Amino acid sequence: MRYPRDDPGHDRVATVDIETTATDPDAGELVSVGVGVHDRGDPLTDATYETFHRRGDGEAALVARAMSRLGDAGVDRLVTYNGAEFDLPFLTDRLDRLGATVDWPPVTEPPAHLDLFLDRKERAEREGSKWPTLEACLEAYGHAPATTRWRGAPLTNGRFGEELGPAYLRTLGTETGGRFRERLTEVMDHYLTGDLEATLALFYADVGVDVTGRYLGTETNFD
Repeated sequence: MRYPRDDPGHDRVATVDIETTATDPDAGELVSVGVGVHDRGDPLTDATYETFHRRGDGEAALVARAMSRLGDAGVDRLVTYNGAEFDLPFLTDRLDRLGATVDWPPVTEPPAHLDLFLDRKERAEREGSKWPTLEACLEAYGHAPATTRWRGAPLTNGRFGEELGPAYLRTLGTETGGRFRERLTEVMDHYLTGDLEATLALFYADVGVDVTGRYLGTETNFD
């Protein structure tokens, strides 16, 4: 689904994406957070992507590391895809369950935070159609999303939650899981980075800016 919108003209744009073992914070855990930052004067291929994964210090420390990076990035616009109804509330709910607090950068609040999904969701509901995926929205503009293939099949949010995320978490705190954890981290890094770039590319497509990415249209295989 295309959704043309006015270009706000921000100088530095960020995006955030999370990966979990389930969409319900009562049943799932946070595994990874990705933060992408792009300067409008540079090509999208120069954007920086940082991925943060669970370590032995737990979920709250993971959120704190990611939000610290976002807060230090000096951005004046945050764009997400379903960040307002899923990503950020999931983080808040998990912190509440853990009895932890983290300082949230001001850019996570409207109007600085623009969720590219909300307008599309409202239109889909008016039209009686399915909610559009990030990948479908990109394809509407002629962009092909990046594909991460793991163990012979494309990695999806479902497979991440059911297979990859739990496999990674099982390696934490074990003396023998180091090399396997490194291999899984490579897969998670690629998957997260592809989603981060896709969100930035969709934002620019919405505001009428033509961009070329490093990962769009690529496919990478991991054993």
